[in-house]
Amino acid sequence: TVQHPRLEVVLTTDEEIGMLGAAVLDVTPLQGRTMLNIDSEEEGIFTVGCAGGSSVFCHLPLVRENFSGETLVVRVSGLVGGHSGVEINKGHANANVLMGRLLRAMSAVTELRLVSAEGGSKDNAIPTAAAAVVTVVDGSAAQKAAETLAAEMKKEYRIADPGLTVAVETVETKSLPMDEVTTGKALCMLTCLPNGVQAMSMDIPGLVQTSLNIGILKCGDDEMTVVCSVRSSVASQKQMVRDRLRCLTEQLGGRVDVVGDYPAWEYLPDSPLRERMIEVYREQYGKEPVVETVHAGLECGLLGEKLPGLDCVSFGPDLTDIHTPRERMHIASVQRTWKLLCEVLKRSK
Repeated sequence: TVQHPRLEVVLTTDEEIGMLGAAVLDVTPLQGRTMLNIDSEEEGIFTVGCAGGSSVFCHLPLVRENFSGETLVVRVSGLVGGHSGVEINKGHANANVLMGRLLRAMSAVTELRLVSAEGGSKDNAIPTAAAAVVTVVDGSAAQKAAETLAAEMKKEYRIADPGLTVAVETVETKSLPMDEVTTGKALCMLTCLPNGVQAMSMDIPGLVQTSLNIGILKCGDDEMTVVCSVRSSVASQKQMVRDRLRCLTEQLGGRVDVVGDYPAWEYLPDSPLRERMIEVYREQYGKEPVVETVHAGLECGLLGEKLPGLDCVSFGPDLTDIHTPRERMHIASVQRTWKLLCEVLKRSK
């Protein structure tokens, strides 16, 4: 019963972990060059451009050996987190970064060996929790150093992350700790890896131009891996950040893999679809929509590269706290968005 022009429906996989599906999509059968991209999180906002990005895997080899001492587990939790693109400029703490600071502080007061560290589950989500196991000579001094820094960090993030919690407890483990050299390299990586906003746009006030997020930290028996989501609307700055990650990791004896690279989606000055959607929105809502470019990754850049001349707008219903355990979608907003979609399709015949 919906009036619409000829439709081609594209469903992709693995969008959240690097747009892997769109990257390998065979677009040969597609004839259309107008795309309604239903992949946005705020009703009333039409996205018409986005940053490019990639996932960067930093691998550090580990050497382990026996070391006598007290074994502790350090936990960071209670952070707000959020989307590593559109919320990277809100000042929320990154659990993996805080863990690096805590381990560094503890190592300054007592001899310390890192056993394991982990935090975050997605490179495009700001991690809300992290945990590390260490073996130390002086457990009391290590715990006091962690508590002192934790109090300072709570002051730093009292507004952005009021629920920040740091806990240090004794624990038993059968795993061998890393040796002194490897521990030093691991702590150096966690302390020195860049994170957060790297540059703001000079063209669009308030828009983040370049950023990265240390999204995943994990340890195996012989390797520690840190996964970063790198974003930029300027290709040369995206490469600059990747070069920084590669330089640091290789100096520490590790290696870097770049996965899921995708281009920026550039603003199209002449867009019949955009004007049609603005017209329909104005009629249905009685106000003007927000038309913007975002510091987040959308498949429009990849598909636009494969389909020259693609006229595309990304939109969607309200979603709250995306990329966190609190993510939810608002049903009434879905209904209004569906009505908007149907009218745009009707006028596109």
